[in-house]
Amino acid sequence: MKSKTGPGWKDRFTLKVKKWLGMNVILCDNCKWNWRGACRNPARPSATWCPEYEKRG
Repeated sequence: MKSKTGPGWKDRFTLKVKKWLGMNVILCDNCKWNWRGACRNPARPSATWCPEYEKRG
């Protein structure tokens, strides 16, 4: 379960591993809600963690 306040230890660990491997860590690129009227995340378009993230497709 994702919290609304910030990423948990598991999400932070996954982000660090992805950065270390050189993978894309920006969620907005493949998010279902990546359009102006749907996403209200202030970190958009370069969010690395989002409680409302859903993979597109």
